[in-house]
Amino acid sequence: MKRILIIEDEQDIVDIATLILEDEGYEVCSMTDFEGYESKVEKSHADLILLDLNLGAYQGKDICKYIKGQDDLKQTVVVLMSANKDIEMVKIEAGADAFISKPFDLEYFIQVIRSQIA
Repeated sequence: MKRILIIEDEQDIVDIATLILEDEGYEVCSMTDFEGYESKVEKSHADLILLDLNLGAYQGKDICKYIKGQDDLKQTVVVLMSANKDIEMVKIEAGADAFISKPFDLEYFIQVIRSQIA
């Protein structure tokens, strides 16, 4: 079973995404506290990370760069989520694999996840 880690500061989005992904057959864990995110990401053993861009004091872009810069994590798929109009450019700058614009369409959300960890 593929494991997905959701890194998001809005609990409602975590709850909705978790329901959708578990219904699709994925194992889901989440992180809403980002202090010490480095070890939490490593311990999650996620196949895919859904990563919000704006996390209060933390930036998803920086977390993505960290993940993609680690030898033992760089193969992990990172999908950015944001309402930021420049998300496609941020995806490129951060080295993410894909992005989902918020608010997201349910079918598109599932399609992106499936295509990234088929």
